[in-house]
Amino acid sequence: MLYRLILNLFTWYYEVLTKGAQMKFGTFHLYSMPESTTGYDVIQNHFQQALAAEELGFHEVWLAEHSARAYGFNGNTVLAAAAIAAATKRIRIATAVTRLPLHHPLHLAEDLAYVDNLSQGRLDWGIGKGYDQLEFGVYGVDFEEREERWQETYDAVRQMWDTGRTEFKGKFYNFDDAELLPLPLQSPSLPTYLMVSGSESSVVWAAERLLPIAIGSGPGWDDIRAKLELYANVADTAGYPRDLIEKTVANTWQLRQVHVAETTEQAIDEFREGLMWYMDSLSNRAMFGFARESKDYEYYLEHGALVVGSPEKVVEDLKEYSARTGINNVISWFSIGGQPQAQVLRGMQLFSEQVMPKLANLTTDALSRQIKA
Repeated sequence: MLYRLILNLFTWYYEVLTKGAQMKFGTFHLYSMPESTTGYDVIQNHFQQALAAEELGFHEVWLAEHSARAYGFNGNTVLAAAAIAAATKRIRIATAVTRLPLHHPLHLAEDLAYVDNLSQGRLDWGIGKGYDQLEFGVYGVDFEEREERWQETYDAVRQMWDTGRTEFKGKFYNFDDAELLPLPLQSPSLPTYLMVSGSESSVVWAAERLLPIAIGSGPGWDDIRAKLELYANVADTAGYPRDLIEKTVANTWQLRQVHVAETTEQAIDEFREGLMWYMDSLSNRAMFGFARESKDYEYYLEHGALVVGSPEKVVEDLKEYSARTGINNVISWFSIGGQPQAQVLRGMQLFSEQVMPKLANLTTDALSRQIKA
């Protein structure tokens, strides 16, 4: 009896990971500023990339949030989200992520709701704790309070959206009662994603609340699949309906560094400088699942996080990746390390014209059958 129960559960978890769902693609925007560029260049380039992403048929733009770092300086993703929302009509916009301990929850509740209305309901809220002690120090926030602040800010924002009132009592924030204006256009609140890198505790936290996750670029393929299995297991134990668990797992995204050129050799050569600038300037590589010590370019090419090559190679790489991991949705990082703007836009165009059409109508099941064949 116990054996049959375990077998049935294993079979269901497998079906969750291989259940058919069309692949979706987004773009990632970190706002890196190598020495050869300026803040003006970076801001203009990423804005134009977001507009191009809509024109080229990408599903979503994901906007990163960092402060006081040359590898990323967009301190509040809501500003960029508002600008993109006003200039686009279709593409979804996601924060990736809002560093909850570094934000005032009432400002977040108001500002995110404003952008959701401005975008006509196209905003997704990606959340995270933040991990860079320098950034916490710049904001004057004690890093040791990170866990408590993260949870309280999340609870406060969700309570204000749910009730339409500002009243909240917590350890760090106490707000008087008033009407919250505006409310999000999407009901009951913004779709919310938790960013996950290496921590299993984050997967458990999201699964207990049935919040979809977005996975960083570092975890290997087997680790990714294990995280999705853990998610399904925890959500099932929490008592959520299995159809909702399947839908939520199918909505998992992962960040991948991507570049497409006419030939694989060209793509590898073009992507080297920007990627190595980013990796060499980043003192916390381990947070993304990469080796802590410096590595050469070939390490990253072989790691599995990079999708670099001709259109034909990229199509095959993504087929295998989706079949092995169960991930249907890819956040494509074309601009890592401040790649040249013309190269980024050309890579996005090739991806849109020669990669996406060959994958968008395939489900994970179809991909699995093709790989096994």
